Amino acid sequence: MGILKHCKHCHVEFRARRRNQIYCCQSCKTLASYKRNGYKYVSGHYQKSPDQNKEQKTGLAIPQNQMEEKLNEVVEKLNKINVAAIANSAVGHLAAEAAQYGTKKLLAPHTLPATKQDIAQLNWAIFELKQMLQQINDNQQSSFNFI
Repeated sequence: MGILKHCKHCHVEFRARRRNQIYCCQSCKTLASYKRNGYKYVSGHYQKSPDQNKEQKTGLAIPQNQMEEKLNEVVEKLNKINVAAIANSAVGHLAAEAAQYGTKKLLAPHTLPATKQDIAQLNWAIFELKQMLQQINDNQQSSFNFI
């Protein structure tokens, strides 16, 4: 029915209900989590160890000195970035896009996507057509009433 596996926490053999099941029961799963996260058993319940509480208060998942080392590495990498090259690239890209848009606007305006103004003009034209059709319909009905 299930695959025979060994519990990752208590090492007892059990029959897994799913392929990815690694603990024999919920309590082993919870105890393994407590062990992984540094909880200690204290008179009837588990609580974080004092060292873990200190890291939790600072909001850091890694110790302060390692955080400073990582931060210094990131700062060094940022200092190596050539900001002028990035700015030149961005300006060049914008100029190319503007030239492409201008060329399309002049030579092939029908290939450009519709703007809000285009849609508003289309809505107004549809409204005027509805009004004209309504007037024609009213005129025809009034002529039939006289016959």
